[in-house]
Parts: sequence; structure tokens; C-alpha cells
Amino acid sequence: MMQPTFRASGLLKSVPALLLATLFLPCADAARGSEEPKKPARPAGRKLTHEETLRWIAEHKAWRLARKTKPIWARPVAPEEVGKEFDTADHVKEVAREGAWLCVGVAGEPWFQSLEKIEAKYEHSGEKAKKFDFDKEPREYQSYKPKAATRNWVAQVKGDGIEGFTIRPGYDPDLPLYSPAGGYVVRDDVTDPYKTPAEDAWLVQQPLFESTYELVPEPSEQSPAPAPK
Repeated sequence: MMQPTFRASGLLKSVPALLLATLFLPCADAARGSEEPKKPARPAGRKLTHEETLRWIAEHKAWRLARKTKPIWARPVAPEEVGKEFDTADHVKEVAREGAWLCVGVAGEPWFQSLEKIEAKYEHSGEKAKKFDFDKEPREYQSYKPKAATRNWVAQVKGDGIEGFTIRPGYDPDLPLYSPAGGYVVRDDVTDPYKTPAEDAWLVQQPLFESTYELVPEPSEQSPAPAPK
């Protein structure tokens, strides 16, 4: 008796096609991933103007007392330097003026102020011929160290939504200084920084501030004096 035979050749031929079709079917995870909405891009932070910066400091009660810890070098602006541009630590070109004094910090950064202001905050500690990057030849510089009693009000400007800020210095208000968030606004000591307008404020970048200033503890933070025996 003959065994029945099956014609499966058509079925066998279709198997590879079925396998290929299965491989190219989109998986459920991929389909779900393509349907997820894209997260919106994070908006860029604000760059505060001079007025906005001072307003932010007042609103956040950000003024703190600090003192400078590092000495400076200084000399009068030479006649041939009047009108010359100097690149400051804030990447701004300040112009040397007749009668101003060129000051140089520990990082070799130049800025200008009057001799009266220097002598009010520093005490003379010597002189020496020095040559900085902006000097064509060695010049006689005076060394000044901060007076122990000198204090400054400082405010670090940083927070959510702040990318950077601007300050117009008293020396040249037409050339505003810019710092990324984290820099410090600095002003001279006054009885109440919130009631006295900051007519002469300047800016110190965060790395430079942290290497040349130290915060003065608030009275409530200071250790109590030992009781007399």
C-alpha cells in the first residue's frame, strides 16, 4: 500500500519570505520611542544690566563684608602712556588717563585708580623695578599691602536663570565690565550698603576674588569671647 505524500514545496519556499518580513517589522519599543515628545530646549539665562545687578543684590540681601589679602604694585601713568589701552582681567580695554595710577594685582592684571584711593586702603611697603606684560621696559613700581582695618562690601551674583551680569565701574562707566554668574561686585565700606547708593562699584571675577579676598565673618558667626576668669 502506498504511503500518501505531501506537497510542501510551496510552503517551504514561503518560509524565507516570512522570516524576512518578521525581521523588518518595527518593534513595539521603537514605535513607542518615536512617539515620545521631545523635551523643550532649556532657555538661555539672563544677562543682568548694571541696574538689574544692583537690584538683584538688594532683593537677595547679598552684600557681605570682605577684606583684601594680597598686595598690589602701583605707579603713576607715564606721559607717553596717556590714551593707551590696557587689557584688564575682565577682558575690557581701559584707557590710561593723565593723573591716574596704574595698579597691578598678583595675577598681573592691570586697573586704574587715584593715589588718594590707594593710600586710603593700602599702606606703602617698598618699591622695586618691575616689568609686566604691558611694560616695554622695567619701571619703578611702589608696593602696597592692604591695611588690616580696610573692608569692602562684596556680593556674589549667581542663581537660577542668571547667565552673567554687568557693572559700570566708576573709573570709566562708558566701558561696562561683564562677568559670568559667580563673579563678585565690590564696593568701598559704608555704614549700610542697602541705604547708600553704589556710586563706585567694580567687578572681580570669581577665581581672582577667591585668591585675593577673604570674607569677614558676620558678628553672629564669630566665636564668643571667653569669659574672664
